Amino acid sequence: MLASRPPRCCFQAAARNKWHQRRMPIVQCAQKNAVAESKRAAAKACVDRFVSNGALLALGPGEMTNLVIEEVGRRLSAGNLQGVAGVPVCDVAAHEAAFHGVPLVPESRLAEATVVIADADQLDAKVNAALVGCACEPQQLDIPRFIAALTPGSSGGAPKLVLLTESSRVVGRLGGVLPVWLGADGWEEPAEELDDIFLGDAELWRRSSSGQPENPRGGDHPYISLQGHTIVDVRFYEGLKLYGEDEPYDKIAEEIQKISGVVAHGLLIGKAAAAVVARPGEEGGSHLVEF
Repeated sequence: MLASRPPRCCFQAAARNKWHQRRMPIVQCAQKNAVAESKRAAAKACVDRFVSNGALLALGPGEMTNLVIEEVGRRLSAGNLQGVAGVPVCDVAAHEAAFHGVPLVPESRLAEATVVIADADQLDAKVNAALVGCACEPQQLDIPRFIAALTPGSSGGAPKLVLLTESSRVVGRLGGVLPVWLGADGWEEPAEELDDIFLGDAELWRRSSSGQPENPRGGDHPYISLQGHTIVDVRFYEGLKLYGEDEPYDKIAEEIQKISGVVAHGLLIGKAAAAVVARPGEEGGSHLVEF
C-alpha cells in the first residue's frame, strides 16, 4: 500500500535532462534569458490589466507573482500607482512586498481583497482548471490559507483570481502532481483512501520538509505546517485519472473531498478570472487568457 510504493524511473529521466542541459551551456543561457524576459513581460501585463489605484491585492506564492510584486513596488515608487496595498497569503510574498515597498495590511482584511495573484504549476486553459502547490520552492504553499483568499468577502463578491504561468505549463490535460492537504494527526487513514481511489494511476508520497523525494512517508522530517497540516502528493503516471479513466476534473475533486480528513487540495476548477502566460520568443512576451 502507501508505505511500500517504490519511486518511479521518471526521476532518473530528470537526472538525464540535467546532464543534457550541462552539455549545451550556450543554448541554455539564451533560453534562460528569453524565459526571464517573458516572465517580466507577463508580470507587467498583469499589473497593466488588473492592478488599479486603491486595489487590495492578495499575494500568493511563486516566482512570477514575486515579479508582479516588484513591478507594483516600482510603480508605487514612481507615482504611477497610488493607494495599492497587499495582504500576503504566504510568508515569501510578505517578504517580497516589504522589500519592494508595497504596503501590507493585516491578514484579517483578506476578505476585502479585490484581486488574488498566484502562480499556477499547470494550466488547462480550455476548461479553466489549474494545479497549484505542486512546487515546494521558494516555500510550501499553504493551500487552506490560499483557498480562504478566494472566498466571497463581506461585500458578497468574490475577488478576482489571476494566475500566472509559463507557456510550457499550459497543457491539454493536467498531470504530474496533485497535492492534497491532510491533518497531520492520523493522516495515514485518509491517505490510504486516496491510495485506493488512484490505485494503478498514481503513487502517493508524503512531502518531506525539504520538499525533495525521500521516501513515501516523508522521510525523517515530513512537512507539517504551522496550522498542523501535512501534504500528500498524488503523483500521476500520466494525466489526472480516476479509476483509470480521464474523468472530468470536478469529478476527481469531488471524490477527493468526500474523504474525511482532507483539508484542501491543489486542483482549482473554474476559479480563475484570467491567466497571464509568459511566452518566450514571441512578440510582447506574454499572452492574456480571460475566462
